[in-house]
Amino acid sequence: MEQRVPPLRSPSRGRKPPSVAAILFILLFFLGISLVLFLKSPLSEVREIHIEGSQWLSDGEVMKITRLMKGASWFHWDAKGAEERLQELPEVKEASVVKSFPGKVQIRLREVNRVGYLAEGGQIYPLLSDGSILKKSPWKGEVDRPLVKGMNQSSERRSIATGLAQLPPRVSAEISEIRPGGNDTYPDLVKVYTLRDHLIRVRARDFGEKMKYYPHFMDRPPGTLHLLESTWYVPGDQLSDAEE
Repeated sequence: MEQRVPPLRSPSRGRKPPSVAAILFILLFFLGISLVLFLKSPLSEVREIHIEGSQWLSDGEVMKITRLMKGASWFHWDAKGAEERLQELPEVKEASVVKSFPGKVQIRLREVNRVGYLAEGGQIYPLLSDGSILKKSPWKGEVDRPLVKGMNQSSERRSIATGLAQLPPRVSAEISEIRPGGNDTYPDLVKVYTLRDHLIRVRARDFGEKMKYYPHFMDRPPGTLHLLESTWYVPGDQLSDAEE
């Protein structure tokens, strides 16, 4: 019986696996496409802006200073630079700018306290606790804090502003005006006029400390209170002294 021999087949050649470089190229290509699509999507934009603690600055002014607006690139907007620009403002004591994904910006401000007003050139400007004046924001509202007049020396004005910040609200609420004292013995002497028709003479450098004694004299009749090296009170109409 004739035996059949199966034909000899050449061994099949398996498929060559794709190279690692090709796989990486494809992955990078799709990652690049995804990144471009993401950057053009609303997820990469600033969508929520929260501003807290602003009294002197409006939200619009804060956004202008920080160069921020809704729809801006969340990735390209510089939060650190915005924070530094805010802290350069005289009315800002502290500023914090935080970005959180996706598309949120939180701005927190701690402003310098308003302790009074400065009358100058026919205008009234807010006086802050560090002695700075908001010249760009003339005050149009009710004068609900002490009014400082004729105080051209910045050092004296700073002393008065710092002193006002130290006073209890009960005392500062009684002060109507503060003017230079015009005294040769005490160049920094100031006159303090109160709502109870008292005139108080005190040095600017001692203002914050010695004005705390005023509550002991509040119920006295109109007169002049001297808070210098020694303390004494002279009854009499202080309005005549205002014309000196």
